[in-house]
Amino acid sequence: MTEQISEQADQTLADDGGARLVPVAESIKYRRRAQQAEARVNEFEQQLKELHMRLDSRNDELATAEAQRDETNMRLAEVENSRNVDRMLAEAGAVDIETASLLLARRVDLTKDLADDQLRGAVEQLLQSKPFLRASDTVIPARAMPSVTSSARGPQLSEATQIATVAQRATASGNRKDMAEYLRLRRQASNMTP
Repeated sequence: MTEQISEQADQTLADDGGARLVPVAESIKYRRRAQQAEARVNEFEQQLKELHMRLDSRNDELATAEAQRDETNMRLAEVENSRNVDRMLAEAGAVDIETASLLLARRVDLTKDLADDQLRGAVEQLLQSKPFLRASDTVIPARAMPSVTSSARGPQLSEATQIATVAQRATASGNRKDMAEYLRLRRQASNMTP
């Protein structure tokens, strides 16, 4: 009879739309499962936050690496352009390549990737506007000049000119050797005068 009453109570609750009574042991299982599910959700949320932090860190590293790559590419372009400019200046007959390349660097941005035609045009414009940078036709090329050992000694300077030259050099450099040379020449000159 108790079974009939409990079935009727279950049916009555089901018909009324009421909550069905669940045994305590089963209720505890459901509660543990819910707590475990919540704990796993919290764990996954924590892992997701850590992954977002790692992703942000990697994005920062990537941005830094890209900036370094761009800077390296800019330096590489500058070195290549400088080398090409030096070669073109030498081919064009520039007397002082270092000075000419410095002047050209003020006119053209060598950090950009420039074509050879642009560089060649800039070199020609520089040499036309600054003719003193180009070797004149009357100057003997360095290759045709005799070596230092095979040349004859030049004319000797007078004692006064020699002393003045050495004195200027000693004053400008402040070097002890230059000063000693100046004093030696003065002593020799004073000993020779009667």
